[in-house]
Amino acid sequence: MREILTVSIGSKLKKKLNTAARKYKTTKSDIVTNAIEKYIASIEFEGVREKLMPYARKKGYLTDEDIYDDKGIK
Repeated sequence: MREILTVSIGSKLKKKLNTAARKYKTTKSDIVTNAIEKYIASIEFEGVREKLMPYARKKGYLTDEDIYDDKGIK
């Protein structure tokens, strides 16, 4: 079920949102919903990453590249 959410944004961002909605032939609601979903996924991923980093460090993995190099991923 969809619900209404009221947020306050600056006038420049509102203009960008309106322009993007027209340009990509979508709704402002869809753009904002997508942005919120991506933001939440990103912060959730960072939370998991933080919890796993101590284990990775113990194994010698300090960067993403260390993992890719070890697994032969380019």
